[in-house]
Amino acid sequence: MDNIHDLGGMHGFGPVPIESEGYTFKHEWQRRAFGLTQSLAGNTPFCADMHRHKIEQLSAVDYLQMDYFEKWTVATSELMKDAGLVDANELATGVKSFAVDLTKHPAVRPDDLVNAMKVGGDYTFPAESRVAAFQVNDTVRVLSNCPSGHTRVPRYVRGKIGTVCNVEDVFQFADAVAKGEGPAPQHCYLVLFKATDLWGEDAEAPDDVIYLDLAEAYLERA
Repeated sequence: MDNIHDLGGMHGFGPVPIESEGYTFKHEWQRRAFGLTQSLAGNTPFCADMHRHKIEQLSAVDYLQMDYFEKWTVATSELMKDAGLVDANELATGVKSFAVDLTKHPAVRPDDLVNAMKVGGDYTFPAESRVAAFQVNDTVRVLSNCPSGHTRVPRYVRGKIGTVCNVEDVFQFADAVAKGEGPAPQHCYLVLFKATDLWGEDAEAPDDVIYLDLAEAYLERA
């Protein structure tokens, strides 16, 4: 969806700060927010794409003012409400409002959560399960549309032409997963774009190129 979260290529926000050391939590509540989100994902349930889409639905003012992990907390709270685990009053007061249906949301043991985090998820499908629509060196154009839901297409590449550099594996489609429509598996492609094709001759580094991994549904032949 088009909102303030899609900042790539926009002027007025200054340089992106880069920390030379590994990331550490600045406050204890951030660590707790991270842990709660990870632990609640399995039995709510929700995935990263659904969580990200909730963050994208924040108002522009809230998005720019909130701490990164504050956004995580708000998104997790909304997903828990959607799943019927809590209501607004319970979140506001901290007082239990109703009993959760444990047949739909079984309890999860701490060691199960730790093991799940260590193993991770497999979101790939057999490469032969889908025929790739594009091949290396094909010239492609990113579809120019304004999706109302979640998308992994940066706004600055819509309608732009690039070159396929590699045909990746078959993955689940984030846009469909975020809407609860299932994996919709398809090929992903590594696509090269010239900086001047994206931002014109005034590009800050006109000789640069950008590589993006883009799902098949985002592309058409140029």
